Amino acid sequence: RGHVQALEKGRSGERYILGGENLTLKQILDRLAAITGLPSPTVKLPYMVALAGGVFYEMTGRLLGREPRATIDEVRMSRKMMFVSSAKAERELGWRMVPVDGALRRSVEWFRANGYV
Repeated sequence: RGHVQALEKGRSGERYILGGENLTLKQILDRLAAITGLPSPTVKLPYMVALAGGVFYEMTGRLLGREPRATIDEVRMSRKMMFVSSAKAERELGWRMVPVDGALRRSVEWFRANGYV
């Protein structure tokens, strides 16, 4: 929808962010908890403990040929607030974000249907 709006209404050479809600990881986990009925994590690890876990999981993943539960890069990225604004796309294209809850609900359903949960 946003790409079509950019094609039809966007100005040549301009860039538009077609974003949604800016949420922290905690907010996402709380919403997933509400959808799944499972509790949201309550323990917040100190950064150095999480980083050590990333190192451990990457090393054991390589040794065992498995995907790591967490990577060093994921832990590093978890410290950053990377919020963006879709104001320009809203103003110039008529972009309207959709609440994330529907996408989270569909994702949970997909993971359940495909045996990942």
